[in-house]
Amino acid sequence: MAQEERLVKLLSLVDVLEPLSEGELRDLAQRCPAFSVWGGEDFYSPERHDSGLFLILEGRVRVYLSDSAGTEVTLDQLASGTVLWARRLEAVEGHAVHVQAVGPTVLAFMGRDDLERFVLNKPEVGLRMMDLLARRLGSTNERMAEIARKEVFSRLASQLLRLLKGEGVVGRQGGQTLPTAYTHEELGAMVGANRVAVTRALGRLQDEGMVEVRRRRIHVGNPEALRGIAERRR
Repeated sequence: MAQEERLVKLLSLVDVLEPLSEGELRDLAQRCPAFSVWGGEDFYSPERHDSGLFLILEGRVRVYLSDSAGTEVTLDQLASGTVLWARRLEAVEGHAVHVQAVGPTVLAFMGRDDLERFVLNKPEVGLRMMDLLARRLGSTNERMAEIARKEVFSRLASQLLRLLKGEGVVGRQGGQTLPTAYTHEELGAMVGANRVAVTRALGRLQDEGMVEVRRRRIHVGNPEALRGIAERRR
C-alpha cells in the first residue's frame, strides 16, 4: 500500500497529469506500474515503446543522437515530473536516437493503446501534451539554429540559461545555481561542441565574471548579463 501511495504521489507531480483526480491517478498507477533504471542505461526500445509515453517520476533522462563514429549530440534533458513521447524517437538523417537515464531514475510507461484511450477520455490531458510537445519542438529548433549562427561561447551561455530556467536554484545571496554537476562532455553534447571547446568557453565565462564553479556546480550571479552573451552571433 505504501508503494502504491508513493506512486500516486509521483504521478500527481507529472505536469500533464495535473487535471486527474486521485481516483484516476490510482487507476493509472495500476495500469502503468513504475520501473527503475540505472544511470547510464539506455532504456528505449523502438519495438516495445513505439508511439507510447514515458512518465518520468524520479531522476533525469537524456535524449541524444549518435553516429557510427560514436559522436553524441544531446537533443533534450528531461527531469522528473514530465513526459517523453516515444514516437518522436525516430532516426534522424541516419543518426540513431537513444534515451538514457542520467543517474538512478524511476519511470512508468503507457503503451499506445492505453494512451489513445486515456487522451479520448481526458482530452484536457491531451491538450497539455500537445502544448508541451510544441514547446519542446520550438526549443530544439532554437538550439539547432544556434549551432549554425553562434560561437561555442554564446551557445554555452544560451544552454546555461535554459538549464537555469528548468532547474536553477536561487541562492541566499542572489543569483542561481545548477544543482546538477554537469561534466564538460555533457555540456558539449548539448551545444554541439567538443570538451576542449566547452572548457575554453566556460573558462572565458568565469574570467568575465559571468559564472562561478562551486563544488562542480555552476553558479550564475547575473543571469541578465549572461543573456547578453547568449544573444551574440558570429
